[in-house]
Amino acid sequence: MSLSLFVPNLKSNSSKDLVVQVLVNEWPLSAREIFNRVKKNSSSSVSYQAVHKALKLLENDKILYKESGKYSINSSWVESVSDFASFLKRNLDSQKAVYPLQRSMVFSTVYEVDQFLSEFGKMLKPKKEDEFALHWHHFWIPLFFSKDAYCAMKELLVGSTFYCVTPSNTSIDKWVANFWNSSGVNEKTGVKGAYGIDMIIFKDIIVQVFYPKEIKDMIDKVYNSTKDPSKLDIDKFFKTVFEKKTRIPVLITKNEEVASELLAQTKALFK
Repeated sequence: MSLSLFVPNLKSNSSKDLVVQVLVNEWPLSAREIFNRVKKNSSSSVSYQAVHKALKLLENDKILYKESGKYSINSSWVESVSDFASFLKRNLDSQKAVYPLQRSMVFSTVYEVDQFLSEFGKMLKPKKEDEFALHWHHFWIPLFFSKDAYCAMKELLVGSTFYCVTPSNTSIDKWVANFWNSSGVNEKTGVKGAYGIDMIIFKDIIVQVFYPKEIKDMIDKVYNSTKDPSKLDIDKFFKTVFEKKTRIPVLITKNEEVASELLAQTKALFK
């Protein structure tokens, strides 16, 4: 299944969110008409170039379609997101598992994956006493707090009990770990017992993210060559790696026994 699960945030001032906000209320519209309405309705200063770029990205992801020079929201995308959200909510709200939850998706950028994980985390509605385990090949969330998705992740991380591990031990990984540890989040770098698979474990749910080697190599190169995290060009890193078009499969599995064992093994790494 190939599906963009970009979820617009009606309170966000990102170019993509602003475009979707306009087209939710009025369509079809040309790029210039959309820009004029964005400019009129938003307090942020968004350029025509930013709106045009957002339109192209949304069109490429089949969130929008263009006909006779005018854009509209793709109803197929709306139905796909709605179906997935309903399917997920039924399984999470169910008192018993009627059948295992297993869902696969494919995203086109690292940032889209992170947007999905942010929205997915909110849908789980974790409580303070709930426990998560995160295995990641590198830590990066606080690097991009200018992006809404990462601000939402921050609220999730400090709102529940997290055990986050990475086999990497670069200066950036250590800086990120120190940032979160000072906020009460359990983060550990250089963990030899980590599985080397990017995944999140929560209750009976396991989310696995399969980043392509090309993306992993690009991230490795930046992390290994940056000795002082304060000198990292955040904007360039985000643009060249996190917004790079690629193919990233994500698998969500529901299996209580496996998830429980993975959580226990992760927690043991902190003893």
